[in-house]
Amino acid sequence: MSPRSRPLWLIVLLAFAVPVVFALFTDHAWEDYYITLRSSRNLVEGHGLVFNVGERVHTFTSPLGVLVPAFCTWLAGPGHEAAALWLFRLLGAALLAVAAALVWRRADALRLGLPGRFLLFGLLLADAKLTDCTINGMETALLVFFLLLLWTELESPVPPRPSRLALAFGGLMWTRPDAFILVAAVVLPHLLFRRPAAGAPARPVPWSPLVRGALLGGALYLPWFAWAWWYYGSPIPHTIVAKSSFAPHVSLPDLLAIPFRTLAGRSLLQHLFLPTYSIFGGWPAALAWLARALSVVAAFAWLLPRLSSVARRLSLAVFLGMFYVCSIFLFPWYVPPWTVLAALALAFTFDSACNALARHRPLLSALRIAAALVVATQVAVLAASAWQMRVQQRLIEDAGRRDLGLWLRAHAAPRDTVFLESLGYIGYYSQLKTYDFPGLSSPEVVAAIHGGARRYVDLIAQLRPTWLVLRPADVFSPEFAARPVLRDYVLVRTWDQLPALNALPFLPGRGWLEFDSQYLLYRHR
Repeated sequence: MSPRSRPLWLIVLLAFAVPVVFALFTDHAWEDYYITLRSSRNLVEGHGLVFNVGERVHTFTSPLGVLVPAFCTWLAGPGHEAAALWLFRLLGAALLAVAAALVWRRADALRLGLPGRFLLFGLLLADAKLTDCTINGMETALLVFFLLLLWTELESPVPPRPSRLALAFGGLMWTRPDAFILVAAVVLPHLLFRRPAAGAPARPVPWSPLVRGALLGGALYLPWFAWAWWYYGSPIPHTIVAKSSFAPHVSLPDLLAIPFRTLAGRSLLQHLFLPTYSIFGGWPAALAWLARALSVVAAFAWLLPRLSSVARRLSLAVFLGMFYVCSIFLFPWYVPPWTVLAALALAFTFDSACNALARHRPLLSALRIAAALVVATQVAVLAASAWQMRVQQRLIEDAGRRDLGLWLRAHAAPRDTVFLESLGYIGYYSQLKTYDFPGLSSPEVVAAIHGGARRYVDLIAQLRPTWLVLRPADVFSPEFAARPVLRDYVLVRTWDQLPALNALPFLPGRGWLEFDSQYLLYRHR
């Protein structure tokens, strides 16, 4: 190994090792992974790509997010969930390592300095959500890999290769059907900022490889699109249909106000650099201020004309993506691809600032110290998140929701139905017909919601499930007092992990874990 290649291999090793060590320490598996895994396992066992055997309902969003776990389940064998998940984790970590190598090599070609690389890889490799969603069963590592393949190809010093663009375009769509928004946010800035350096002539837009890559990428995605339409009756995932009933309504004035809300620290963009579900509390307020500052710089740096074209393209990508990020329910696994773009924008902006301040040593030193503090904070949040996810897995998932699902599997009849909101673990381990809210696995729930039954009590009264899984906050809410549907049910058992949580003196993000710490199980009389 040559001395020149050692930093590259160190970054590749860290990109692989950080998520693997995180997985070894936490063993975290996300709730939604088990929603998808139920369909993956049914496919492996010959029942089709369905959640409930015999019901062709598209209960997952990511094609690769269901097919890759199915392949891992086939290799490990049905019923060996831990082994299958570890295969998926290792694949995710490997993809992250390859993506890191691609970025490092492109940073070489773009002459990103060492301070910029320190900030870039410090933000990326120590990002808590990216690390967790690489190993917790979500499709994030796949999405980030194809995104960085696209970015590195577009930033190539020679015209991009249509084959790689096609792989990136097609891979992104196979990973998430809304990835065309990510593609547009990355590609459009390359049509606007074509000047490689100040005073240099603008490069022509590489229309031919872009068009050929887009067409080939569409051809790669077309088989899934056509098959899903034939198999499920619609190419639109049922998960999107179910969530759309409660999606926020965003008007044109709302969209136009998003940049100003972001500048004021009142938009979702700051969550690019905040821990998972930080809105539940339990994190220092200073983190929110830091996240606001980073997100604002990343989204608005493109307005600086003296900034390098690379930095302006990346910043504009974040700015364009901001309108999407701030208009949806921003679940944690949606965030990392946009965080990756923001980290790249910050790194190249920081590098340009360092070059501009090269003759102003005090300012340059202050800027480097600030970058070091940002990375140190990122590492600290990653360590704290690892402890949070370790506790979450052991108390909330294993001792709570998984145990509840196994109890139902042992005590419920095969034809019983269960109403619940936490669909993943309970749905997978119970193997019952589920009426989940808002209907990710259940067309009956979606139909009832469209018919006006938008509250738990109305859905329970209409669907009359055999079992109910509710949180205490649900039971004691005014809607249950006003419509006493629970008189037809008897409380069978409770799962309460709140005392165990309260016994822990140190628990970052405690509020999120407390929210899922208590469940009440009811059976119809």
